[in-house]
Amino acid sequence: MTVLIPAVFAENLLQGVTRSGGDPTAILKRAGLSGITQPMTHPRFVKLVRTVTLTLDDELGGLQDRPQRIGSTAILAAHASHAETLGEAYRRTVQFMDVLDNSFRYRFREEGESAIFEMERISGRVVLNELAVEMIMVLVNRMLAWLAGNKGAVNRAWFDYASPIHAPIYRAMFLQAPVRFEQSTSGLAIPRALMKLPLVRTEEQAMAYARRTPLDAFLPMDGTTGLALEAALAIDTILTRDGRLADMEEIGHRLNMPSHRLRRTLKREGVDYSDLRKQVRRDLAVRLLTTTDLPIEVVAARCGFSEASAFIRAFRGWTGLTPRTYRVSDL
Repeated sequence: MTVLIPAVFAENLLQGVTRSGGDPTAILKRAGLSGITQPMTHPRFVKLVRTVTLTLDDELGGLQDRPQRIGSTAILAAHASHAETLGEAYRRTVQFMDVLDNSFRYRFREEGESAIFEMERISGRVVLNELAVEMIMVLVNRMLAWLAGNKGAVNRAWFDYASPIHAPIYRAMFLQAPVRFEQSTSGLAIPRALMKLPLVRTEEQAMAYARRTPLDAFLPMDGTTGLALEAALAIDTILTRDGRLADMEEIGHRLNMPSHRLRRTLKREGVDYSDLRKQVRRDLAVRLLTTTDLPIEVVAARCGFSEASAFIRAFRGWTGLTPRTYRVSDL
């Protein structure tokens, strides 16, 4: 299934570029886009987000009062991963985000049958548009649910702005929860019973997840949960750490299941294991090319290729460009 991201997400993102003194036209060119008048595929949107954040050195893309430097989300994920329960992970997340002291004050409390994650604007601070709220709420909810090995659930969601033109997709973004607009704060009510769930991810896994942001954050939830994502993150962890592609037996062992069950379950999700490994390999290659100055030969080795020539052929097949050309056009 092709995932299409409404053009308004890209339009709102580029407002942050303009506010930060950047050139939206140049950003689009670096991201390989000629314009944003039509909905874009998920990979193109991810490329645009990464181009913006890397160019500005701001994971919030200029949407909030001050930049949030690259790596902040990974540190947050690592900090949250040391909680014992999902409720404690939410408390750790709120504390961490408040330390950043940017455009919002964050609160977490238990109230009746719900646990409340809430964000309130700080008077006089910049909140450029609704994407500044959407990105925080989607990322926090999905990342913390994943840390607990859970698909997550939302009882209701509310927002401190008028209903935007893309409001119909909010139900998909927030797990089919009822939504309300023009409230005094923005937030999510999550089933309180989930707060007792123990966390099952390691710090290493949490940081691997954070490195994939926003690859998973704006996909429909069916695309961000399930065994395919579990396997992809395990493959990513091993490839990033050891520079090798793990076979199905090793990944099955990490996921506590025999390889034949892993293959069968992935097949039911419409995923081929070899394709999943190629995707993870490609994502790592793109990440290294766009965030480091490592020689092509080193990037090839880190992506599990024994020869740079094989890496160059593979990368041309993925993107239509050589790694060197891709790097020059991206940075």
